[in-house]
Amino acid sequence: MSELLGAILTLLLFFLAGICTQLFNAWAIAYKRRGYITKKQLRKIEKWLEVMEAEHGR
Repeated sequence: MSELLGAILTLLLFFLAGICTQLFNAWAIAYKRRGYITKKQLRKIEKWLEVMEAEHGR
């Protein structure tokens, strides 16, 4: 029972992390369009998100 609960919580955590990643990316793109961040900063954010997704995908 404990292992099942741990597995469910782990899957929920990965699901929520994916949602947060998508929201953060959408926020960054919207801020870029409004001129609050530069294109260079947006690329750095997208690169950082790719690295974070790759680390969690292991």
